[in-house]
Amino acid sequence: MDFVPHDNKTITEMLGVIGVADLKELFQDIPKELIKEKLNLPPGLSESDLFSHMQEISSKNIIYSSSFLGAGCYYHYIPSLVNFVISRSEFYTSYTPYQAEASQGYLQAIYEYQTIISRLTQMDITNASMYDGSTALAEAAIMATLITNKKSIVMLEGIHPEYIEVVKTYCWGQNISVDITTEDKLLDQLNEDCAGFLFQSPNFFGDIEDISKLVKKIREKAPNCLIIQVMTDPTCLGVIKPPGVTDIDIFVAEGQSFGLSPSFGGPGLGIFTAKKKYIRKIPGRLIGKTKEIDGSREGFILTLQAREQHIRREKASSNICTNQALCALAALVYLLSMGRTGLKEIATQNFQKAHYLKSKIEKIPGYSILNSKPTYNEFLVKCPNIDSLIYQCKQQKLLPPLKISKYYPQMKNIALVCVTEMNSKDSIEAFLQATQVALNKRREVGE
Repeated sequence: MDFVPHDNKTITEMLGVIGVADLKELFQDIPKELIKEKLNLPPGLSESDLFSHMQEISSKNIIYSSSFLGAGCYYHYIPSLVNFVISRSEFYTSYTPYQAEASQGYLQAIYEYQTIISRLTQMDITNASMYDGSTALAEAAIMATLITNKKSIVMLEGIHPEYIEVVKTYCWGQNISVDITTEDKLLDQLNEDCAGFLFQSPNFFGDIEDISKLVKKIREKAPNCLIIQVMTDPTCLGVIKPPGVTDIDIFVAEGQSFGLSPSFGGPGLGIFTAKKKYIRKIPGRLIGKTKEIDGSREGFILTLQAREQHIRREKASSNICTNQALCALAALVYLLSMGRTGLKEIATQNFQKAHYLKSKIEKIPGYSILNSKPTYNEFLVKCPNIDSLIYQCKQQKLLPPLKISKYYPQMKNIALVCVTEMNSKDSIEAFLQATQVALNKRREVGE
């Protein structure tokens, strides 16, 4: 049976209520050149013919042997156990656990996820996951304004540009002012009206900030301002200090590196942690463990929910409507599989391989490393011709690094290079060969 959600009569009635003449007027914000009146689709195919057709299409895909692209989405090793567990039907068919009595398995999994993230970050509390890193950072900014009753946010330069745009969008809707500053001008921007200070470390350019020094500055200038740190690749927590030991108020991160494939850019996992004193202001939900009233059996429940569906609207701190439970489960299984020594090994390989490549690139005439601070697995490279480098990488079947002028037009011929444990020595040598060849063959490649 065909699915027809609305007939012409119903559509006309709805358009009349909202005061719109027709559907074209309703969709007037969509550029006309993007609107297709009719799809040019071929007739249906048999299953075998369809498979053959899809194989023919997929053969046009370019399969890269290795990646040097990071910038917020990373290729990391994923233990086979991760996909095995999250592919079980009791997990991948589950939705938000509204009914605790019918969702004990998933509630326990999320409870364990909260526990392992809190231990990893050494933060007091972890919520039951957010959509992704960018929205987690935006929720943290809003949370800071609710706690302090102030309407100003300061962001340190170096946060992922797409994260900045999401924070601005959230804050625009609530009349919260957002200022972006450099480290040199930071103290001039901070004042008593500032609700939160947001920074990323390692930042978008790969720099690892001196967090203890940064926190001390802020505490002295604006003691009531909440300090919020974000990470896009938290595998670095295997070797660097966790946020809980540097007096961070709220720590958020993109959890894609914990067992989730880059896929087509998603889905992601928003990690959200905070100090215990802010427990009643965190967005999303907290899973807790309890016991029967008349008995000794343990069970898991939705302890705190800050969304407007569950409490009075004026008391809600967020309108996040679900959680990334399957992605959180993947992160849990990944971290359990790795253990402390495994994550440390992953982080060490990221650090060492990236620094090996840095040392080699510095010796090539015409190339230079622009980072003045320590880096983890990403760094900036000034190139003689970045288009030529990108072309040569593709010739070597390497996914090229980010052309950073995409986000910062003034930064010409600069590449953001990422190296993870997935980059073999052969792939690194192939990349170095591409940089050498790019010096001699500068081809004009379109943007």
